[in-house]
Amino acid sequence: MKGSVKFGLILLGAVLLLIGMIDVTSKKPIIWNRTFDAKDKNPFGAYVLREELKHIIDQRNVDVKRPLYEYLDSTKGTTMNLLFYTSYFSLGEAAGNKLLDYVSRGGNAMIIAETIDYNLLDSLNVKVEDFYGYKKGVDIKGDLRVKLTNDNNKIHYAKSDLSTVFSKLPKNATILGGITYQDYLLPNFVEIQFGKGKLYLHLTPDLFGNYYLLNSASQYAYAAKALSYLNDRPIAWYDFKANMDQYRTPLRVLLTNSGLRQAWYVLLVGLILLLVFKSKREQRAVAIVKVEPNLSKEFCETIATLYYENGTPGNMVDKKIDYFLHDLRNRFHIDTLALKEDGFCEELAERSGVSLADTQQLVELIVRMQGVQQHDLNGLRKINEIIEDFKHKAKMI
Repeated sequence: MKGSVKFGLILLGAVLLLIGMIDVTSKKPIIWNRTFDAKDKNPFGAYVLREELKHIIDQRNVDVKRPLYEYLDSTKGTTMNLLFYTSYFSLGEAAGNKLLDYVSRGGNAMIIAETIDYNLLDSLNVKVEDFYGYKKGVDIKGDLRVKLTNDNNKIHYAKSDLSTVFSKLPKNATILGGITYQDYLLPNFVEIQFGKGKLYLHLTPDLFGNYYLLNSASQYAYAAKALSYLNDRPIAWYDFKANMDQYRTPLRVLLTNSGLRQAWYVLLVGLILLLVFKSKREQRAVAIVKVEPNLSKEFCETIATLYYENGTPGNMVDKKIDYFLHDLRNRFHIDTLALKEDGFCEELAERSGVSLADTQQLVELIVRMQGVQQHDLNGLRKINEIIEDFKHKAKMI
């Protein structure tokens, strides 16, 4: 039996080693997905752009890994240039309005995206269209080039479809670059003056991907010149991937707040410890604990006997009156210190539902008993009878 187990483990290890060698030596396929993510090293990721940004723009740059609305609320003034690089740009209505407010106060923002949220374009009086690289039924994709208006170089991008351009622009827009065909220039990069700030829109994020930045000097220079419009201030790179990961988890509210996050981890550790100790507790034999007997009746009998044999009637009369007045305070919320004052009997009779005559008789007896120094058994019986009668009439027992 032991030999078969040993042979099985050796065989399993050999299989895992073989799988690892095949995985290491095999040629990895090229992933052409357009992720535009700063951590992706595939041809259309943004790893190279994010690493080269500090060389392209001679300014400090930071990553924004929380919702834009929160970031702009915590940012004082308009000291940062915002950079958005993604396939589809949409922040939601509230964050979009917050972005426009930031720009109108003097901030600058550049959006590099294939598709931009319609509501944002509508607010800017901008329209976009796709022409798919055809002109009157003729495929012109191979003749399309990209250029900046301040640069005469026309650059060819063989791996990308250059099809998205601006079809309508407001009067306060400036064309900074476009897609060229012969003598035609179709704008894909514009600057829009919005309030005191500027909003830059670029519709071809492919041009900033890893492949083109490493492919040729001219393609790298295009990206650098396009981004140079943000060279006047530090850059805040909005990390869409990090923010999307936060939105995907239902615990994003806890995980984005340091205090709540620590409390969550403490709760998890506490639950694990509870399960560990609970499992150990359930494995032991639990001793049977007998229920303590109820000796209340015996206790009352003992106290009654002591009072009967050693107590004095006066002491019992005082306690009987004190306990009764305590019951009145708790039940009817009446001030028993005003026992001798006018109106006390009327108030007690009204709250208890006992007739005024019976109430006056009770109060007068209590006042008289409190004024006597020594009591006999007849007095004890009398005060006990009248108090018990009042309690029955007032439904206190």
